[in-house]
Order: sequence, then structure tokens, then C-alpha cells
Amino acid sequence: MGVEAQTLPVGVEQLDHYRVADLMSGTLLTAYEGWSVKRLAAFFVRHDISAAPVVASDEELVGVVSQSDVVRFESRSPTDDEIQRLIRQYCGPYSAELTPQEVTHLKEKASETCTVNSIMTPQVISVEATEFAGKACATMLEKNIHRLFVTENGRLIGVLTAMDCLRKLVE
Repeated sequence: MGVEAQTLPVGVEQLDHYRVADLMSGTLLTAYEGWSVKRLAAFFVRHDISAAPVVASDEELVGVVSQSDVVRFESRSPTDDEIQRLIRQYCGPYSAELTPQEVTHLKEKASETCTVNSIMTPQVISVEATEFAGKACATMLEKNIHRLFVTENGRLIGVLTAMDCLRKLVE
């Protein structure tokens, strides 16, 4: 059941006294799509964060990745398609010469060789900094997500989390 934009949940209407820019965190750590999953996991631990926007080498926002994505990836074996993609990426025209043992070795090293791009969610839900905070929180409820990336004139400038909204509600 979705949350109507006009009918905010009880309490959330208090947040419409604020703009997203008033509640968001401007400190934004980004992950790069070419990082290995292993490097991403270390990044999450080092910065004590649970998710990050993913950018390409040109700084274009291309997705979002979370600890859940890492756990999901680490808890399963890579598919044959993923292994074939890795083999093509790293071995090129020499991939046909790989032995079964070398393919097994690739599978074991998947977290070091698979990239963020292969586990991220490519759809990014964002909100303008000038939007009312209540509407942004209603969007999070409707979409069942924990964060919205904040933009200003199309440029990524911050993040608004469910915790930011809750913090303001209990002040």
C-alpha cells in the first residue's frame, strides 16, 4: 500500500516546516563503480556507513550500493554468466585457454575481481534540496527505502536518511 503524497503519515506533516536541505547530511562519501566488492566492503567498515551512491569515473551518479548488496553477493557463489563475464573481462581472447582449476580460482577470488557495478542498484531515487522534507519522507515510506540522494540543479550534494527525519521528529 503506497503513501499518498497529499496524505502524509501522522507526525510526518511536522517535517513540512523544513526543506530537505535543512535535514540532509552534506557529508557524502561515494563509491566508484570500478571498485572491487572487497574494496567496497572495507570502505563501508572504515567509514561506518551502510550504503553509498555509486559514481562513474566522470563523477556521474550511476547507482546505489549497500551493505545488503555486499552480504547478498558474498553469501552466494557467482553465477556461470558472472564467471564468463569476468573471464572475458580479464582474459580477453585467451579465455578459451583457461583450465577448470583456473576458473575455480576465479570463483574463489570473486570479491576481489567482481566490481561494484555488478552488485549495485542502477536506479537512484533522488530529491531536490528545495523539496519539503515531509514529502521526501513520504517517498521513502512509499518506496520502502532508507535514504534519498539530494540534488541541486541535477548535481549530487547530499543524502537524506530515514534517521535524519526521525531525529527531527523527536527534537
